[in-house]
Amino acid sequence: QQLQLANLLLRIAPAEAPERSHTHTHRSARVKMTSSTIKGVNDISKELSSQANSSTAKSAIKWDAYNYPPLLSVIHYDLSELEGGGRRVVRWAHIHYLLVLVALLMNVLINFVLACGGVPDKGPHVAYAFFNVLILGALGLYGEYASFKGVGLGKSALMNRYLLLALVMMVAEFLFSLLAVVNWNGWLQALKARELNHPLAAFWCWAAVAESSVWTLAYLSGAVAIYHVYQFDRLGPLAFTSKAASRPKGKDKDKPLKSVRLSRV
Repeated sequence: QQLQLANLLLRIAPAEAPERSHTHTHRSARVKMTSSTIKGVNDISKELSSQANSSTAKSAIKWDAYNYPPLLSVIHYDLSELEGGGRRVVRWAHIHYLLVLVALLMNVLINFVLACGGVPDKGPHVAYAFFNVLILGALGLYGEYASFKGVGLGKSALMNRYLLLALVMMVAEFLFSLLAVVNWNGWLQALKARELNHPLAAFWCWAAVAESSVWTLAYLSGAVAIYHVYQFDRLGPLAFTSKAASRPKGKDKDKPLKSVRLSRV
């Protein structure tokens, strides 16, 4: 009888161990599921809070308060009304536009000095440079407003307009920084001016270096602005934040967050 009892205990013991192990594993899984669920709820609450803040910021923008450019006041433009990520995006577009304006005004000034110094054909070039300020300045202003309003309202159509316009202008700026044709004073003009036998040859050379340098900075900043606007259009307000990697991409970025169903633990 003792031998039979010992054999019975040996048969029962292995069966109890897996059951206890299974119970322990099940409890561990439930604990892990609980912590994961709580983390997911926290992430979703932060996302909803971010979207609520973004909606509040959109409604706080005073679109009818025309204040830009100074003295003209044809559009509303105020970086302080945007959230941190959007402000960073539009600031790069603003830097690009300012560099374009500086280069255009430098071109007018350089051609004016050369015309006053008696350099041939520079009289008409002053008029060309002035019209370039009006045309390219207006296009750049429209692009800057498209970036500001597109980011402020989260509209892809406006941001895409800026991307297309900025890309075209960036190609033009690259050519302006390089060529020595008509009224443009690119890097090649600096080389040509050194060989001229004219009292203003040295001035023209260094002025061309200055103008071409600003054009170079303009198209480089334009590339950075295009990247920032593209990323903001792709990722939304979470662009350039730690949450950007987990943000849905493409068409899914506009889908609402799915509700999380909590199960009893």
